[in-house]
Amino acid sequence: MGNPYDILGLSPGATDEEIKKAYRALSRKYHPDANVNNPNKEQAEERFKEIQQAYNQIMQEKQKGGSSFSGFGSARYAGFGSRQQEDPQMQAAANYLANRCYQEAMHVLNNIANHSARWYYYCAVANAGLGNNVTALEFAEQAVRMEPSNIEYRQLMQQLHFGGTWYSSMGESYGRPYESFNRFCMSMVFMNMCCTCCCV
Repeated sequence: MGNPYDILGLSPGATDEEIKKAYRALSRKYHPDANVNNPNKEQAEERFKEIQQAYNQIMQEKQKGGSSFSGFGSARYAGFGSRQQEDPQMQAAANYLANRCYQEAMHVLNNIANHSARWYYYCAVANAGLGNNVTALEFAEQAVRMEPSNIEYRQLMQQLHFGGTWYSSMGESYGRPYESFNRFCMSMVFMNMCCTCCCV
């Protein structure tokens, strides 16, 4: 493989946002689903694989260099986008999850026929990101059933079992201070209801 920045049409000094933007645009253009009727679909698929590998290489180098990469690409979910042995579609899903593009990740995952434990895990993460905690829990449970010794899957399942506290805690870590304000408002509403009931 050549220079990963050249493959994505970027200069080595590109920002994380520029890298993500270029990756998303090229992934959409060369994705196998977008090239079903393309007479050169084999070349498009090769280009798609090359784009996945280039993006993975850049992100791995950035993580080794200590650069901050927000969202699921942080240390907690560093496994996304760094599994070279995965097929291109699973790599694409992982990269979308790393960029918190949950809808795009689900689109890719829905077109994968082989439903491995990791497929269920990725679906769980994508659904949790979209706020579908019940569905996310079902997928996480299936991933654990298929690979009961996988700590990563078990942790996600346990977090989802606690009523979506995983999602709200992730929200706070990404700078959403209104989460705690919402909890304060809800407690005030509850206290008001109690006072109303007692005074009647």
